[in-house]
This record gives sequence, structure tokens and C-alpha cells, in this order.
Amino acid sequence: MPVVVQPQRDDPGPEGTTVFLPFIGSRLFSAAHDVSQTDDPKTAAFAYIVQEGDALSDLAIEFGRDLRTMSCVHNSDGVPVKQLQAGDEIIIPALSDLCHRVKRGETLDKIAAWYGVDKASLLSVPQNKLTSEADLQVGRYLLIPDARSRYRDPAEENLPRPQKEGWRYGDGEFIWPIERQLTWVSQGFRHGKHMAIDLATRGGTQVRAADTGAVIKAGWSDNGYGYRIVIDHGIDYVTVYAHLSEYYVEEGDIVTKGEVIGAVGSTGNSTGPHLHFEIRDYGYLIDPLLVLPR
Repeated sequence: MPVVVQPQRDDPGPEGTTVFLPFIGSRLFSAAHDVSQTDDPKTAAFAYIVQEGDALSDLAIEFGRDLRTMSCVHNSDGVPVKQLQAGDEIIIPALSDLCHRVKRGETLDKIAAWYGVDKASLLSVPQNKLTSEADLQVGRYLLIPDARSRYRDPAEENLPRPQKEGWRYGDGEFIWPIERQLTWVSQGFRHGKHMAIDLATRGGTQVRAADTGAVIKAGWSDNGYGYRIVIDHGIDYVTVYAHLSEYYVEEGDIVTKGEVIGAVGSTGNSTGPHLHFEIRDYGYLIDPLLVLPR
């Protein structure tokens, strides 16, 4: 029986939090914390009770899932969930799973080969309800277990990323969120286990926006991230900066590339000062080292 979780997002944090009001034109938030009170974003599939105002895109960020994977959210009977209703129980797919929308002309063999899995694994997923090739219908979603995230939906390969007219967001040319000479990669990207990089450095080191964008979340997360910032860069990239000791932006702020947005800490599920840094490309978690300058 999956564990049911009910996170309370963006609350002031654990008991003992101290919030400093704006000063000298800046915003500063700092906290005392108890790391034992939080858990890592769950890696296995688990049940979740829908809260008022929830959206699949928000839950993807909260639980560290690819956005496309959330299309395979289902109820306890294996029925796909098309609309979230507060109070309903849904099953969040595992971190290593992906979700594929069947296109015309595709076969189980072709889909399996694309994602680096075998055909039998697709047939073995109960919610896929597949017994043979004849069950494969155009437009339906298939859960791909333990897929390799470097692959994307075939229809999305090489999609253009046009700069939106009048959009004051990123250019996709990322910089390191911590000055390169001040940090090192203490933990790399591991598919299905740690879909981010950890940048070790001294506590209090400045954290910079890796590209220009709009802040869509800033504050405490009960899902292991501690104090974290999420930035939407407006060109289908989203970045996450977690375990911060302080943050200097609020939801809705526009930040420019290189702007200091917070400070390295060890809040949430962390054993020492470091920055947990994620990049999502079209909703997919990718290895940040693939797009950061060398």
C-alpha cells in the first residue's frame, strides 16, 4: 500500500523560523531548521491526496517529476486522472518513469527501443492495460518504467525554442549558479536517483540566477528541498535552487542572469552546505552539466 503524503507548500517552514523584513531595498529571509523533519522527494511511486488549488505542473516541481510524467498520473484503480479534484487520491509515478503519448504508426517495439526498455516491461505495467499490439491506440498515454530521461517523446525531438516577442526571459545560455572557482560537483546527475547536481561550497556563498526569468516559487518546501527558488525562464527551461539558507526574491519577481537570488545553506534534507541545482527542459529533468559552460 503506497504511503499517502500531504505536503503543505510555501508555509513559513519549521518551528523556529525567523523572517527578516525588507531592509535597504533588499529582501532577506533566513531560518533556523531541523533537517530531521523533512524527507527527500520520493523516488518510488506513491499516493497523494489532492489539495485545493493543486495543478499537475506544480506537483511536478514539488515532487521532482518530469512534467510529461504527470500525464500518467492515475487513481488507485489504474484509471488516468484528467482533472484534479481536492480530496481525491492519486498515484504519482516513480522518479525513474516517463510518460509517452502514442503517435500514429508507432509500435510497441519502436516505443520500447526509443526509451531504452524492452517490450515486456511495457506490457507488464498494469495501468497500461496492454495485452498485445492491438491494444495500442493513438493518443493514449503509456507509462514507461525506468526509462532513460535523456530520451524525449519522438514528436518533441528538435522542437524550436523561439524567443517570445516582448518576453524578458532567458536566452538558454546558462551560467553556473555559483561562481565556478568557488564550488565543485559533490554529487552528479543519476537517472531515477538524483536528477540534479549538488554544488558543494561554503555556507552563505552567493547563489545566482543561471539565466533571466520569472520566479514562480520562493520559500519553504516540505519535500526535502528546504528553502528553494524555482525560476521559469520563459523558453521551456525551469531551474530549481534548493537547500538555501536565505533567499532574496519573491514569487513574481523578474530576475536577470547572474543576479544574486539567495545563499547556500543546508536546509531541508541535507547533511552539509551545498546547492541542489535542477534544470528542466520542456518539463524533462536533464543533467545540468550538459548545458552549463565548461
